[in-house]
Amino acid sequence: MTARGCGITQPILFADTMLASVMPAIVLLAIVLLLAAPAHAQSSSIGGEVALASQLVDRGLAITPATPVLQGEMSWTSGNGWSLGLAGGVEVRSPGHLVMGVARVSRDWFSSGDWRGRANLAYYDYQDRGGRGIPDRVDAGVYVSYRDTVSIGISAIRVDGDQDRRWLGAADVGLGWPLSSQLTLMAGAGVAEASVRSGSYGYGDGHGYGYGSGYETRAYGYGNLGLAWSRGGWRLRIERNLNSLGERRAYGNGAPDPWVATLSRAF
Repeated sequence: MTARGCGITQPILFADTMLASVMPAIVLLAIVLLLAAPAHAQSSSIGGEVALASQLVDRGLAITPATPVLQGEMSWTSGNGWSLGLAGGVEVRSPGHLVMGVARVSRDWFSSGDWRGRANLAYYDYQDRGGRGIPDRVDAGVYVSYRDTVSIGISAIRVDGDQDRRWLGAADVGLGWPLSSQLTLMAGAGVAEASVRSGSYGYGDGHGYGYGSGYETRAYGYGNLGLAWSRGGWRLRIERNLNSLGERRAYGNGAPDPWVATLSRAF
């Protein structure tokens, strides 16, 4: 399914122009909020999560092939809203090779009992698959949520391997609507920029994760719809992923599987 087939070509082009114009402001805003955002005093805590997913998908793009991935995350949260976290993932079929590593720092602030905000700065390190695959990146974002039900976020992204050193953008909205005490309807939609194979059949020149012959930076739309079941620290999520790229490659990767399932345990 292409952007033209979805009837969303013009909105995506408009979003592409808008994101490019506000990227420096997003980075500056994220830094200011990280340093100056007020937060209610709380006790510090340490937590973590382990998860098994059928595939890693981020913003509608396939991070890994369609194979089970085991993930782990550890985080520390201070009493004044600061949070530090480390995460990693390995394919179950080859557990000796890390396919993803993430280091992040964030700061929460609260404007009311219902509203919650967060400034986030993260570095993503992905496995190099011979010049293809999702490239490493720095991601600076600002997010606002209402009662942990509706969330809105906007991010500025600096991708490794881009010789022009451009800031790319992403914006999304998410919904988590409780259907019962244990079942939640999950939905989301967004627009982001990525290096996508153009109309030619070239796979790029092998340099810079697809930045080269047959590739161009463009905006695309993505979304997801699914259900999440939770009980205690356990959570099972099954969702349908969509994007406007169809079968076209992004950073040399093919399209993700339409359906992704994730089982996780928080502690």
